[in-house]
Amino acid sequence: MKRHQTGIKRELILFTMGCIICIVLILSAGSVYLSYDLNRRTLNKCLKETSELVSEKITQQLKEYSVIAESIALYQKGNAARGGNIGLFLNMSSSQYGLNKIDILSKDGVSIVNGDSYAQDPAFLQVADGKGSLSDPIVKEGNVSYEYIYPYGDIVVVLEFPYSIFDGIIKDTKLGDTGITYMINREGRKMAHEDFSLVLEGQNDIEDAKKNPKAYGEAASLERSMINGDAGFRFFKIKGEKKIGAYTPIADTNGWSVNVTAKEAEFMSGVTVSVLGSLVLGIVSMLLAGLAMLHIANRITKPIGQAAEAIERLSGGDLNLELSARRSDEIGQIVLKVNEMAGKYKDIISDISRFLHELSCGNLQAESSCQYPGEFNGIRISMEAIALRLRETMQRINASADEVTVGAGQVWDGAQELAKRSSEQAGAIEELQTAMDGVFRQSVKNADYVKKASAYAIESGKKVDEGNLHMRSLNHAMEEVDLTSRKITGITKLIEDIAFQTNILALNAAVEAGRAGAAGKGFAVVAGEVRNLAAKSAEAAKETKGLVEQSVNAVSKGRLLAENTDRILKEIAGQAGMTEEVIREIEASSMDQVQVMEQISQSLMTVSEVVQSNMETARESSGSSERLAGQAQALQTEVSHFRVNEKEKQIESDQ
Repeated sequence: MKRHQTGIKRELILFTMGCIICIVLILSAGSVYLSYDLNRRTLNKCLKETSELVSEKITQQLKEYSVIAESIALYQKGNAARGGNIGLFLNMSSSQYGLNKIDILSKDGVSIVNGDSYAQDPAFLQVADGKGSLSDPIVKEGNVSYEYIYPYGDIVVVLEFPYSIFDGIIKDTKLGDTGITYMINREGRKMAHEDFSLVLEGQNDIEDAKKNPKAYGEAASLERSMINGDAGFRFFKIKGEKKIGAYTPIADTNGWSVNVTAKEAEFMSGVTVSVLGSLVLGIVSMLLAGLAMLHIANRITKPIGQAAEAIERLSGGDLNLELSARRSDEIGQIVLKVNEMAGKYKDIISDISRFLHELSCGNLQAESSCQYPGEFNGIRISMEAIALRLRETMQRINASADEVTVGAGQVWDGAQELAKRSSEQAGAIEELQTAMDGVFRQSVKNADYVKKASAYAIESGKKVDEGNLHMRSLNHAMEEVDLTSRKITGITKLIEDIAFQTNILALNAAVEAGRAGAAGKGFAVVAGEVRNLAAKSAEAAKETKGLVEQSVNAVSKGRLLAENTDRILKEIAGQAGMTEEVIREIEASSMDQVQVMEQISQSLMTVSEVVQSNMETARESSGSSERLAGQAQALQTEVSHFRVNEKEKQIESDQ
């Protein structure tokens, strides 16, 4: 129960703390997100406005240069009629407007002041009617300048201004301590930058990204959007450093764009502070909520624990409970109900104890004097049923005791008669057992004779099997002799063939020797001897063939006789086996008879023992019947101590 109480408290705390933690996390995450989103949107707006401001300043500066160019062009047209010194005017105007120089060109790009040609100048080639053109940086001896070429009528005005013009604009719009503003042309080359060396070397992040995409990849992606004329805001990394940037195209230029950047850490630090603040606030909130929850949980679970402890004592048999109910809520109701339950249990147990005490004293008319609520009513019904059953049982026991007394006398008479008859049966069984002993001994002798005959038959069968085995070996040997004789016949035939061929060869040799005349006489003598030898070999082969044929015939007859003998021995062996089987069956039957006779003898001995036991039992039954009568009388005396009806109760009170 204590573990269950602790579980309720833990579950309550865990559930509530889980809800609080979820709420705090949601609020913290929402706060962080809103802070991050607000900061991002603020940066987006601020940087976009700054980049737009830089773009507008540059555009405004170019418009001022357009006005200056128009005024120069108007002066040139007026001065051409008067024949004034245009060179001096241009020098004075350059000093006045902070320009490096001013030049006036004809339509073909030749200076009307000093005769210099601008025909191959990229800015001059991009000039359109009524629209000026801004050149890329012009680097001379470590200095950078720009040309703004503006057409007006049939002349073109060239304004060359120093790098300080753009440098002042981008430095005036620097954001924070880490902010940088730079401009690129439509190829991605730096046109103006805080780092002047990048402008001198014409650094290009898009080209550098091809060599080192990890360091310049994101910056190159941003600058591709810039050269496409897009405007926007973006987080990016360059050489591992996180930055933010807002870019805007510059009007009245040949695809120039400006980007206002700063380190992300400088402007996003507020988000980090907000995150840390939210976390600290969330942790403090959870701690305060946890303390409050512990207090509430203790207030709820402590009375429940007391009630659980009381119920545990109640289950252990301690009914002396009195809990204080100081609360009017559901917990107070639980305490009141526990007190009521303990009181009701105490009344019920007291009534059960009284009822059982009266039963133990012999009062089977005892009744319950207490109300048993609900399922406990079954206990009252069971107790009253027990008393009723005991009353009925005692009445039946009393009646049975009377009947036992009468039956005990009858049992004694029957036991005497059984002892007399058992004595007569014992005598008859002894005579029968003597006769069975003689029959059993004769059966044992017959079984011994059958065993000996079976042994003789088995031995004969073994001898027949040995003869059959020898006969088979003889038959196998005859077959080998027959096979060998046949092989000898083949060899004899081969010898005859050799003799025949030798004779033919000898005749051929004799013929050839005759043809040879005197030279072949010696060879003719040899051929004759060979022919004689072939003739003798043929005769010997014929005689050998005859002897072999006689041997083959004799072997065939011997083989036939051996097969007949083998067949006869097999029949004898089969009949011997059948004889052996019959003798075995006779032996088995004899053994069965011996076992049956032995079982009959044992059964007779058992019957004799049973008869003797019956005699003893009859004697014991006679004595037991006397004792049973005495016990029945004692049982009646004991039953008389119980009150089983109101009449007996009245009689007892009268006495």
